[in-house]
Amino acid sequence: MICRFAASALILIIFSGCGGNGSESLQEISLRRQCRANLNTLCTDQASYCDAVGEWAPDIENLNQFARRTRLLTCPESGEGYILELSDCGYVVSCPAGHGSIETGRRSWTGGH
Repeated sequence: MICRFAASALILIIFSGCGGNGSESLQEISLRRQCRANLNTLCTDQASYCDAVGEWAPDIENLNQFARRTRLLTCPESGEGYILELSDCGYVVSCPAGHGSIETGRRSWTGGH
């Protein structure tokens, strides 16, 4: 009986987000992580573009063309394209849905959050 209760409690903890506050579903976490992976990909493309051309890509269209992307990267939650802005000393790639941004290689988030 105790084993059955412990197993039920463990399953409940696992499916409720590993004991977190439970305010975010696994699907929301997955979408946010995929979005951030897309941001990281765009920044890797930006670094490759800069190595090849000698300057940052001025916009997402040039970056996608350089990467030979047949399908544009978009936020998996909103479906909107990412925003690329150049600054005096680098660039900022950001998610239109607020999942984060990367400024010349520095992420706006820490760890898995």
